[in-house]
Amino acid sequence: MRLADYFDSAVSRHPDREAFVDGTTRITFAEAQKFVHAAAHALTLDPSLRPGAHAAIYAPNDYRISLLQLAINRADMAWVSVHTRNTVETNAAVLAFADCELVFFHSAYAHIVPALKAGLAAGCRFICIDQPSEHGESLDSWMPNHRDPFVAPPENPNQHALLQPTGGTTGPSKGALHDNRSLEMGLIAVFSELNIDRDSRVLAVAPLTHAACMLTLAAAIRNGCTVVLPSFDPKVVLRTIAEERITHLFLPPTVVYALLSDPAMAGADLSSLRCLAVGAAPIAPEKMKEAVRRLGPVIYEVYGQSECGFPVVVKRPSDYLLTDGTFDEAALQSAGKAAQFACVEIMDDAGNVVGPGEKGEIVVRSTTVMLGYYKNPEETAQVSQFGWHHTSDIGIKDKRGFITVVDRKKDMIVSGGFNVFPGEIEAVINSHPAVLDCAVIGVPDEKWGEAVKAIVQLKNGEHVGTEQLAELCKRELGSVKTPKSFEFWEDLPRSAVGKVLKREIRGRYWAGQWRAV
Repeated sequence: MRLADYFDSAVSRHPDREAFVDGTTRITFAEAQKFVHAAAHALTLDPSLRPGAHAAIYAPNDYRISLLQLAINRADMAWVSVHTRNTVETNAAVLAFADCELVFFHSAYAHIVPALKAGLAAGCRFICIDQPSEHGESLDSWMPNHRDPFVAPPENPNQHALLQPTGGTTGPSKGALHDNRSLEMGLIAVFSELNIDRDSRVLAVAPLTHAACMLTLAAAIRNGCTVVLPSFDPKVVLRTIAEERITHLFLPPTVVYALLSDPAMAGADLSSLRCLAVGAAPIAPEKMKEAVRRLGPVIYEVYGQSECGFPVVVKRPSDYLLTDGTFDEAALQSAGKAAQFACVEIMDDAGNVVGPGEKGEIVVRSTTVMLGYYKNPEETAQVSQFGWHHTSDIGIKDKRGFITVVDRKKDMIVSGGFNVFPGEIEAVINSHPAVLDCAVIGVPDEKWGEAVKAIVQLKNGEHVGTEQLAELCKRELGSVKTPKSFEFWEDLPRSAVGKVLKREIRGRYWAGQWRAV
């Protein structure tokens, strides 16, 4: 079934249950359904949109994001995930790459709409979701006041439902395309592995325009409630958990660390919490121990990708806590075991599944795996070799089935849950006239998991300071991709053919660490 079909089924079971809370706004499932169906009518009746059109949502956390995601799915269109932390230029490239025909935006981002429009086809619609705007029609005037239910045709399991850009040098080089079937199984995996049910109350504080929406949508189809916060503030999060009796939330490791370090943690009432799912980057074992001691045995670690959904690997409290309350150290350092709806193995370069204790690439088979990369059959074929999805992560699977991620085949850096691609940063740094060459790598960082670091080789006789290079990167790429530190070396290590040996550079910083990513 479609995601929206599951939601309609949930409404029929419990129409008067609370579905979404956002500030002073509290709406029931029946009220949410009226919004979803009216928006679906508007989408299908809009003459500027083709059947199966791609629609994006550009907004800070807002309950209408979830309702619009459901409406896009109800109308048999595809939702394009856009991360608002990217630069405007990157997101303009994302929208163009994804062939977006409609962008729902929040007034908080109205000032960047002209820049987005400049990179898109003239026919692309912009609709403001929260108020009238000079940059696009308001949602209230665009969405007709239909009182009749939206009657959808029979579901096509292969209908395109989600396009998740994965990043690249000038915006997205690849976009993971999912159909109704993979999205359906992805949501089933989320609520099954994290025990989301009708009594669940999910706190949405991570961006709903990205991976965090999966918990909210899983809750919606299980008659659970989602409480939305616009951004992360430790004291507000802790107060909301207590007041709204929150049971579930998803956070990247960096935000977990910030939560643990806040003095308000000492007196917080967290008795309602059943699951804090940590994902988007590995969480350090010692930090995980601290989280368990402070929050209780409610910490889950989830591993997945845009291409295969999450979780395909999950670490539950029962996996790493022994009966006497102590920690199973081997389990704690792992990412967990294969989720119940996924087959996860370790494979060598020849396509052979290797045995316990042997290192190789983590590969996945699951209905949650994407159809392929949008407009990129060559990359799709490469990542699907031997009938498995290849993650590019290097791992080891032990005899108990625990999978530990130890390295990464490709250069991508995961910093604070954000994917950072070194090539685009290197191109900017190398554009400075004083720079001969550089290598951008991820180095261990307690807060960010990996911090972006630039190793720079200057031209003979040239000088440039850290501040100038940092300002250049921030101006061209934004703060997330700007290296947290710079080092200047006389020579970068190179191969016989002159290629910079990044693995050798990384090895100097990762030696003695519990992981290599």
